[in-house]
Amino acid sequence: MAGKYKVLSQSKGNLTKLQQEAKVQAEFLAADGLPELQKTPPSHLDPLAKQEYRRIVESIGQLPLRNLDRGELENYCTWYSVYKNTSTRMKQAMAVGDEEQYFAYVGILNKATAAIKGLASDLGLSVNSRMAMNMPKTEEQKRKSLKEVFG
Repeated sequence: MAGKYKVLSQSKGNLTKLQQEAKVQAEFLAADGLPELQKTPPSHLDPLAKQEYRRIVESIGQLPLRNLDRGELENYCTWYSVYKNTSTRMKQAMAVGDEEQYFAYVGILNKATAAIKGLASDLGLSVNSRMAMNMPKTEEQKRKSLKEVFG
């Protein structure tokens, strides 16, 4: 299993010119001008989800997200809203000493966290996922047949 991607300036070790060029190209493609996503959030999102949608759209720069990805972004924003609302309710349950309700919220929070993490990775909202989306495959990375490996 490969390690997480590091940008060229943070890479350690001796990289060949080909590897250095591949990293530079991946970094360039991650910031390259591609068609923008719709700036305004859909009306069906709740206020917290709309706020997160606006924050993401302003922050994503020029990631290769298109209108086709909007559904996944909407899911991310909805799960973010669930996470924030659950956190608030969890604090309230703890303040009144309702342990049963508190632990019910822990389960919801766990599910929301997992969904957020998966969707964020799919959308390129982390450094590793943005770089991995644009890292070109080199000849060494291509899969070899068993005959090539064992002769």
